[in-house]
Amino acid sequence: MGVVRAYYAAINAGDYRTAWDLGGDNLDPTYTAFVNGFAGTSHDSLTVTASQGDTVSVTLNAAQSDGSDQTYSGTYTVTGGQITSAQLAPTGGGPATAPTTSAPPSAPITDPHGGYYRAGEYCPERDAGRSTVDASGHTITCVLESGQYHWH
Repeated sequence: MGVVRAYYAAINAGDYRTAWDLGGDNLDPTYTAFVNGFAGTSHDSLTVTASQGDTVSVTLNAAQSDGSDQTYSGTYTVTGGQITSAQLAPTGGGPATAPTTSAPPSAPITDPHGGYYRAGEYCPERDAGRSTVDASGHTITCVLESGQYHWH
């Protein structure tokens, strides 16, 4: 539980290296992708809802730079003082979508090879509800469709 709280305290402080060392390296393929993943977030508010063994259940409210909020719930697995995996999903009544008034992110979310995602491609669950731009500069959003997350 303390590791997950320290992870979000580091993120909120902009200390991404500490967050990376606490387990971010297990959640994103590269440090740059990890840091870019927080480009549109101004502050994360974490509530630990349960902790049993290595599993920490949470609710996360991610305040976005555009003034909107995104809420997630799920679990983190902590082993040996480090986050080893996470399963977070957007909460709410429908599929995750970005606010219609949001601006494109300041830094694009890139695929594991550093390239741009394309509409229709699968997107990682960790990007659910987030928006990025494709290679042409069009805004795409990671949404749940038929049980899988896709960029649309």
